[in-house]
Amino acid sequence: MKKLIFGCLLLSASSLASALNLDVQRDIFTETLDLQEQKEWQKANQKLSEIGNYPLAYIAEYNYLSANISDVSDDQVLTFIQTHKGKSVSDDLQRSYLFYLAEQKNWKQFLTAYPKMPNHSVLQCHYLQASIATGKAEQAWPEAKTLWLNSTSLPNACDQVYVFYQDHKDLTQADIWQRFELAYKKNKQGLMRFLIAKMDKKNALLATQLYSLHKKPQQLLTSELFPTRDVKSFPFLVPSIKRLARQNINEGMKAYLYYENIMPFTFYENVEIKIQLATIIVQSDKTEYFSWLDKELPILGSVSLLEQRIRYAIKRGDWDDIGYWLNQLPEEESKTSSWLYWQARVLENSGEAKKAEKIYAEVATKRSFYGFMAAQKLHLNFPLNSEIIKEEQGSLRNLSNELALIEELRFHQLNKHAKIQWRRLLNKQSSYLQQQLGLYAFDRGWAHLSVVASISSKSWDALNIRFPSAKPELFINEAEKYKLEETYLYAITRRESSFDEQAKSPVGASGYMQLMPRTASETARKIGLEGYNGDSQLNEGVVNVQLGTAYFNDLMERYDGNRVLATAAYNAGPNRVDKWFRPNKETNDKGIEMDSWVESIPYSETRAYVKNVLVYNVIYQHILDKPLMFVKQDELLQSY
Repeated sequence: MKKLIFGCLLLSASSLASALNLDVQRDIFTETLDLQEQKEWQKANQKLSEIGNYPLAYIAEYNYLSANISDVSDDQVLTFIQTHKGKSVSDDLQRSYLFYLAEQKNWKQFLTAYPKMPNHSVLQCHYLQASIATGKAEQAWPEAKTLWLNSTSLPNACDQVYVFYQDHKDLTQADIWQRFELAYKKNKQGLMRFLIAKMDKKNALLATQLYSLHKKPQQLLTSELFPTRDVKSFPFLVPSIKRLARQNINEGMKAYLYYENIMPFTFYENVEIKIQLATIIVQSDKTEYFSWLDKELPILGSVSLLEQRIRYAIKRGDWDDIGYWLNQLPEEESKTSSWLYWQARVLENSGEAKKAEKIYAEVATKRSFYGFMAAQKLHLNFPLNSEIIKEEQGSLRNLSNELALIEELRFHQLNKHAKIQWRRLLNKQSSYLQQQLGLYAFDRGWAHLSVVASISSKSWDALNIRFPSAKPELFINEAEKYKLEETYLYAITRRESSFDEQAKSPVGASGYMQLMPRTASETARKIGLEGYNGDSQLNEGVVNVQLGTAYFNDLMERYDGNRVLATAAYNAGPNRVDKWFRPNKETNDKGIEMDSWVESIPYSETRAYVKNVLVYNVIYQHILDKPLMFVKQDELLQSY
């Protein structure tokens, strides 16, 4: 590496520079970042030397080192990493540095910089490459074997690692077969093909037959791969039956009964197969198998399946069936507010009003969907059960440097860094200080960080830090535009992103109200939002809330102002909700009641989403001093 001089520029800042006021330091930092953006590194370094003890100087230093990693010295990089340990940029630079060393095949320095197995999947392979190259292959083999026994494909960087270990007889045919079995169970056909290529002739022949069965599980009933329990292929039988059942429950059931008859499964194998069969039957409404299902459910020990069976009965309004399956729940689950509520509903429908009212009264003490439902039924106050976190003067005195750092990160809209530093700060504190930090964030309008603190401290009742009201002027304006409740917009945003403007879901939904790019574009076009030019703007709160509110208003119009249906559609999409919504004049299907419909929503995520948003709306009504209203009468009385 070339030895560029950089650190001395930072260390030589004069006492005059140290005395600069915060506004001047912020301006210099902004100028430094602008110069770095233009790759004017020398000018940027000179500007940075004027900044004094500004908390974010390290970010500019990181930018320089990261962009010039092939030119700066190893010592500069390692010193920065050590000096700023605990900051996200330290981790980022370390990762970039290791990738650079791997690219250069500087394996000795790689192990000097990071002498243990990294967490990053590609760097794990490079670590093993470095170990082999420096004569430490034998010591690294246990870690290499652990990494090998993985049901997913490994990075390409690992290919030569395992060629080496196979050539040196460490990686055996048994290891390859074991991983093949894992890949088979996890339906990883690409990995299966890769492993077959590494097998000897005998194993490859059997594995190829199993691969063919995996591709066409309907061959199972005529397959000769499973004559007895003693054959090498037998461990593949249970996953093959489960896979067949997912494709065709009738064929899956036939295969299970056939093999159970010729070579009975163990207790645990039986449970595994039956749980798969039962799940498909109850989720797909395969009523022809319900006599089998109802016989097996009580002995399978699956609370989840029992709950799905209860929801099936709720969806059909079969109160005797609901009551029967509620009684099959283990005692602990039967005492949850959700299932207590339905016990009361069963009693109510059988004419035992007083018994039902007693249970409703118990449920009405819980701050939950069913707690609020029960309270509304009994005309009681909603059980908010709020605990107010109060500021303790001086409690955060020792954290002033860390808080100043986060303040500056947010000022410069370096929100990714701010979130990481906030979480790391929280992780080092007691629950008491986490609560105080939550209040600190709440008071400064750091809505997302306030929510994160409430979660870290498990302060479920601390509504004043769990439910912040970010950018009130934005939410109020958009609510007024469409005659919606601003509290409901807050509730959706709190459930969607916890007020994280940069939030991005695994499927690509972005921003405050978690909009999908296509939905956002269609909505922007529909409302004529000028200047909207794509996905990147979804991380701007003003744009996101405009589009999210407009989209929710469209759903409200689609469902005639019914928030329950519109909320479900916001989460799962209107096409799905249209399929779940049953009333149909042509078939004389009158549908079911609101609470029954919510509880029988097929997607657990959407079911929880609807419940949470309705509850959060009441909480925001309380926080913003609005009249408390849970479910509207027309929503409650509508058939679903």
